[in-house]
Amino acid sequence: MKKNYYTQMSNQYIFSLFNSMKKRKSNRFKNHHHTDIELGLMLKGKGEYILNNVKYTADEGDLFIARSNETHCIPTISTEALVAFNVQLSPFFLWNICSDYIPPNKIQALINPDIPITNKLHDPEIIHCMKTISTLMESEDTTALYTIRSLVVKLITLVSEKADISDIALTPPVKHLDDIQKSIGYIRRNYSKPINLDNMAKNAAMSPSYFSKIFRMVTGVSPYNYLMTIRIEKAVESLKTTNKTIMEIALECGFQSITSFNKAFKNSVGCTPSEIRNEI
Repeated sequence: MKKNYYTQMSNQYIFSLFNSMKKRKSNRFKNHHHTDIELGLMLKGKGEYILNNVKYTADEGDLFIARSNETHCIPTISTEALVAFNVQLSPFFLWNICSDYIPPNKIQALINPDIPITNKLHDPEIIHCMKTISTLMESEDTTALYTIRSLVVKLITLVSEKADISDIALTPPVKHLDDIQKSIGYIRRNYSKPINLDNMAKNAAMSPSYFSKIFRMVTGVSPYNYLMTIRIEKAVESLKTTNKTIMEIALECGFQSITSFNKAFKNSVGCTPSEIRNEI
């Protein structure tokens, strides 16, 4: 079960934790990407992991870093199952909380897919930290929440230390972080409506061009790609959890026609909405 965590005072979403398990399969390519940064630790099993069209072997103890909008999938699992523990991090968490402990250029490298990093790691200290977080996630002890928060910061610090990006100096103006967060909230509330760049920029009190620049620095993707990713995420969720028709889902997720929905869905996920639904 996926658990979402929020700031204590403002109730702002900061990260999610969840375990995943996939059964044996071969050459089943279904792309996946999201607005959050994802750290996926392989706990058991073997398979293939494809990230941005680069193929990796996936084995116990391997950690994969998928940044905002980086396409990834596990097409082949050679054992009975592949079990993983996943941490998904919001840009808000990195810029507003982790920035007290991690240099801004390293945060930028963990967010921006245009900055080259090593997307696969195998480090004993990182493995131990993630396994501890996974164990604490199941605890009913009220103090576990605070330990989890501190360990996630430690985890990001450990991962960021592996990034060799001393020549990167892209840091968004601090004064605009709250403005971008407001625009993200606006997008998430209104993704089903015909919103555009002008709407988003106005909500952040910036010009469209300046807003696009700062938004990409904070989130790692353009405002349009962020909006489309949210729409596809919501569509996948509805396909898996409701009996609504594909047309109904397309309209509810902000698409004006079934044709535009199918095209965007296939480009993002790698298969059609019908194929996702038929698997359930």
